[in-house]
Amino acid sequence: MPILPKRTSILLALAFTCLLAVVGAAALAIWFGARSAQKEVSALHKSHLEAGDALASIRANVFLAGILTRDYLLDSDPSHSAQYSSQFDNIRQATDANFRTLAASGPSGEERLALDKLRTEVGGYWDHTMSALAWTPAQKQERRPEFLQDRVRLRQEIVELAAQVERLLTSNFSAERSRLTTADERFEASLAWTTGIALLLALIIAAATVARMIALERQAASTELELRRLSGQIRMAQEQERRLLSRELHDQAGQMLTGLRMELTSISRDASPEELSTRIAHARGIVEQTLRIIRNIAMLLRPSMLDDLGLSSALGWLIREVSRTAPMEIHADIDPAVDSLPDAHRTCAYRVVQEALTNATRHSAGHKIYISLKAESSGISGIVADDGHGFHVSSATNHGATFEGKGLGLIGMEERVRELGGKLRVASQLGSGTRVEFRLPWPSASDMLSSGELAAAGVGDS
Repeated sequence: MPILPKRTSILLALAFTCLLAVVGAAALAIWFGARSAQKEVSALHKSHLEAGDALASIRANVFLAGILTRDYLLDSDPSHSAQYSSQFDNIRQATDANFRTLAASGPSGEERLALDKLRTEVGGYWDHTMSALAWTPAQKQERRPEFLQDRVRLRQEIVELAAQVERLLTSNFSAERSRLTTADERFEASLAWTTGIALLLALIIAAATVARMIALERQAASTELELRRLSGQIRMAQEQERRLLSRELHDQAGQMLTGLRMELTSISRDASPEELSTRIAHARGIVEQTLRIIRNIAMLLRPSMLDDLGLSSALGWLIREVSRTAPMEIHADIDPAVDSLPDAHRTCAYRVVQEALTNATRHSAGHKIYISLKAESSGISGIVADDGHGFHVSSATNHGATFEGKGLGLIGMEERVRELGGKLRVASQLGSGTRVEFRLPWPSASDMLSSGELAAAGVGDS
């Protein structure tokens, strides 16, 4: 019977694993991509807001410093100079902190140059203001108009530089937003490709799974039909075997025993002393012939020498018996090393050779049969080949047929060999003869030990 292949199931399992891996990778990519994009957008907005706040604070501090300077120049009380100096220091420190915030926002080359120029102008503005804090009331009265005019001009320059920096920051923010938008689009495109690949792979796996399930269902139905057919053929073969055994016992052993009874009856009734020894010798011959027939029947069922003398002796007896009735030359090459095999291996090899030999003599219509059984390093190999007319192996195998056309010969040999982990191959073509090859692996040490213990105890299979 056919063995269900395992390679397709392994491939389907690998495909499902790959699909799960693709889906998992896609999910991780989506999660990491979304998280990274969210972090970048948040960081960009935060940096832009902080830079805008810092720049607005710088402008506000410049205007606040102008107001304080004007109040200082209008204030005639010299004792207020320390208060104005403290306020200017606070404004200057706050402005320096805002410049550090702008520098930490990662400005580009052009932005950095504009920011350095703005820092220089604001620093000069502060220095110009701090120098006026040491003026006397007379100096303040004398220099105030010109100083205030210079302050307005410097403040206007600072405001223009701040506006330029703001424009550059806005431009940089727009460029970064565009870059993030492009990255998001690329990520969406890659996500679409990944999703498409996963869906395509899922469709392929689903189609392969459906095809595999349909094939398995068909194979299961075919196997069920094969089992039913084989079960019926086994019952028919059992009945035929019983019929043949009954006929053999009735036609040969029964007739011999009937003749023996009639001979003994004749001796007891009218045998003269001169005929007594002749009649007894004839009866003894009938008994010996009967025993021979019964022994031959028993040997065909299960040769005792397979257990007592070994595989090579049993095959030798089988070949001699077949040669007596079949008009074919049989050449055998049996390795004596096979006698050390355990019972299961000996029985398997004997039955396979017996079945192949029986089919060759009955159906091949050939002239020669070659039998080989050897013990090799890789296992036990056997060959039964004939030069008969052959048959189509593919059609015979596909339809469950065998050499005898009954569905039992080839299937029985395959099952026997497969149970021991071996392989059987039938090669045949019309007009080219048939070649049956089988190979059995070496039995395990425990099997050899069990076989040796049974042999030492004189126990054999019946």
